[in-house]
Amino acid sequence: MIMLILTSVLLVDAKIGLQLSYIDSQLIDIVWCDQQNVLVLSSKGTIYRSQDQGQEWIKMSETFNKKGMVLLNKDEKVGVVNKIQKHPTNSRLVIFLGTEYINWISGDCGQNVNAIHTGRQMREFQFHHTENWILASSWSKCQQNNCDVTKDLMLSQDMGQSWNIIARYINQFSWGSKQPTNDIPQERILISYDPNGSGHQQLSGWSMKTHLFYSDDFMKTKTMMVNQGNKFQLTTKFIYVAQVMNQANQQVTLLVSEIYNYNFRYAQLPEMLKDHSYTILDTKYSTFININHLKPNSIMGTTYVSDSTGTRFKISLNHTVRTEEGQCDFERVQGLDGIYIANVYSQEQAELYQSEIEVGEQTKKIDLGKFKQSRITFDNGVRWQQLQPPVKDSEGKPIICDPLNCALHLHSISTKLQYGPFYSTKTSVGIIIGTGNVGKYLSYRTDLINTYMSRDGGLTWLELDKGSHIYDIGDHGGIIVMASDQQQTKIIKYSYNEGQSLQGLEISYSPIEISNIITEPSNTAERFIIYGQIQNEETQGVILSVDFSNLHSRQCVGADKPGTEFSDYEYWNPNGKVNPNCLMGRQVNYVRRKREAECINKEDQVIENFVQNCECTEEDWECDINYYRENFEPYGKCIPYELYQQDINPPKICENYYEVSIGYRRVSGNQCQGGIEYHPIKLQCPNFTWRLQSLWDYILVIIFVLIVIFILKKQKLQTQNKPIRAYAQQLGQSEYDEDLIERNL
Repeated sequence: MIMLILTSVLLVDAKIGLQLSYIDSQLIDIVWCDQQNVLVLSSKGTIYRSQDQGQEWIKMSETFNKKGMVLLNKDEKVGVVNKIQKHPTNSRLVIFLGTEYINWISGDCGQNVNAIHTGRQMREFQFHHTENWILASSWSKCQQNNCDVTKDLMLSQDMGQSWNIIARYINQFSWGSKQPTNDIPQERILISYDPNGSGHQQLSGWSMKTHLFYSDDFMKTKTMMVNQGNKFQLTTKFIYVAQVMNQANQQVTLLVSEIYNYNFRYAQLPEMLKDHSYTILDTKYSTFININHLKPNSIMGTTYVSDSTGTRFKISLNHTVRTEEGQCDFERVQGLDGIYIANVYSQEQAELYQSEIEVGEQTKKIDLGKFKQSRITFDNGVRWQQLQPPVKDSEGKPIICDPLNCALHLHSISTKLQYGPFYSTKTSVGIIIGTGNVGKYLSYRTDLINTYMSRDGGLTWLELDKGSHIYDIGDHGGIIVMASDQQQTKIIKYSYNEGQSLQGLEISYSPIEISNIITEPSNTAERFIIYGQIQNEETQGVILSVDFSNLHSRQCVGADKPGTEFSDYEYWNPNGKVNPNCLMGRQVNYVRRKREAECINKEDQVIENFVQNCECTEEDWECDINYYRENFEPYGKCIPYELYQQDINPPKICENYYEVSIGYRRVSGNQCQGGIEYHPIKLQCPNFTWRLQSLWDYILVIIFVLIVIFILKKQKLQTQNKPIRAYAQQLGQSEYDEDLIERNL
């Protein structure tokens, strides 16, 4: 092991510690095992390890090479590392995937390393939550010119010391749940593959020959879950599956089930449209899913939000920006309930793009990237609005723009890392940082891009600095560090007062091309890692450790008495648009450091203080599937679309009572109580046996039935002269018979 030479840089501010380390090439991955221990991977495949948050680094290449050499067979090479992966529950247990047939594993974040010989190169890799079991995929080796190559599923039951192939022609695999549970057998494996595969395996596009199975005995036996189920995604409660309906035009449909029973239902959507791909965006309260309805690899999709069952979806946001790979400009604001930021294409250009696809050919080359706009929601995707632009720029000058086309727009993942994406952390509650511009559309011009910040969860914004930057947040929001990401620089900037002022800090005598700024995973410490590359005689990777722990001379006090004269803390209350004291049906006071307080937060500072549930308002309810707001007013009455005929018949399985919607549903995750109530009507199941004890029982039943009939007839009358729209229905069964598939197994 070789200790890196550390170069101390002369600092303008002696209160800030800085150590600069050189590595053999650009840093491409960084993994925190805990708040002190961190691993990095260079582009040359070298692992470096630090035990002090990045101040000093140990080069591990010699150790890795020696461990691998012992296990080599004839004509094999050790290779280098190309990926680091942590265990899902034990963050110090790490595997290092290699470029050849050797991999490495460590139970103490790289302090001790053992080599694993697998006989082939590993691709995807999954630790089991509780057992010493590992699943991995790899492509079979070809020993001759004409041979068939397949993607195989491999199993280890001894933490990688030995491996067995348990399936071939696989597409996707997973353990049975995302987290440890007693409701699913520990041995359960989910796998989509072609059980009758032959010849050379192709993985391009959707395939009618691929099906989804589960096995509880490591593939000795298997049970089909979904016929033509190609891709799936697990959440903590549900499993979503893309089922191929038509291979020729790459059309799929979506099924959903609880993870415990595999009782799959077709997802109910408000329109019957072709689906080409799905992206699960978020599952905290309800499921946000983006669907590509247009064509394979479309860069525009529709975002839907589910109710609490995870099966009934309604449109949340049209014309959402997505990449050809299915990544979407859609992010939850961390630490706050129901707030999301997304990018869309302007309605006019999006509809033109869509119409040209629908007629079968694009007569014009539309560059949709020029027409992106940002949106924000404060009620879990029910209502979206533009981002309010700042009034002044970072130099104190008024921002002048057309009032009809004046909004703030921020870059996200579709920019392909050209500019920093909008960013938040759960421990710096309310703070959001992003790069973008003020105007009608999101710009890509470097001279128009600036860095913006909100400290109230996206309600209002300020211009933090001119130009595009990369950034991170530490000390519960008490320290923000940023650097230019469009040109080499010798300087970083930091703020200890949430953007009121920025200080400059020289970090190098030579310009550095900074790739990223990162702190430990909880974002509560005062030490940051900045990495990039520097051009000396040759290009070298650099890692800088910047320590702000001595920036202030004292620790903050008065967290138990926020808002008082002698406290460094204040209360902050996030709010919605109708009820100014509540967000998602709750009033929560967050304790945060006063902006002007010059002190350091405790790392374990408690920031949330629940006050009470709020009374329900119109803001807490949304229109149910197949209903819309009258006159399309934000808080108008929910009425049904004209062609919608509500089915009030009981479900096939009915116990005691069943519910009939009156057009509303509570926003998923909302916890309001009392106030405005739009709960569904409860109706008695046909086989329910309730003995009427008196005349009053008969009278109450008659009154109840009359009320239901009156409400439903009134809703039907209100649909006259209203917009026509297709209504939801359960998607039909595939034209391919499951029995036929089973006969071919």
